[in-house]
Amino acid sequence: MRALPILGLLLLAACATPLERCVSQARSSLTAAETELRDLERTIARGYAVEYRVRTYPVYTTCRGYKGTIHPCWRDRVQRVPRRVNVNMDEVRRRAADLRARIPALSASADRGAGQCRATYAQIAAQEG
Repeated sequence: MRALPILGLLLLAACATPLERCVSQARSSLTAAETELRDLERTIARGYAVEYRVRTYPVYTTCRGYKGTIHPCWRDRVQRVPRRVNVNMDEVRRRAADLRARIPALSASADRGAGQCRATYAQIAAQEG
C-alpha cells in the first residue's frame, strides 16, 4: 500500500532536473514521516485500519486483433477491495505522537539538505555559465 506513492514519486523524479532530484532526496524522510502520520491520524479518526486486497476477475469484452479486427475475448480486471482491520489504538496513538515529535527535526534536516542542494547546483551552474 505504501509502495504506490513511492513508485509515483520515483516516476516523477525520473523527469526532474538534478536539483529537483537532490531536493526530493533531501526531503524524502520528512515526506515519508508526514505521509505515515496522515495515515495514522485517519486510523485514529476511524477507530480501525484499512488494508486493501487485490481481487482479479475475468471480464468478457472485445479485443482488437493484429490487423485491427475486433473479436470477443476475456480480460482480467483488477480491483482493490478495502478491508477493515482491528488495531491496537494505544500503539497507533503512541506511533503518531512519536512522529509528531520527530517531524520538526526531520523538517530542519530536510531544509538543510535542500539548501546544500541549491548551493551545490548554483556553483555548478556558475561554473558552466
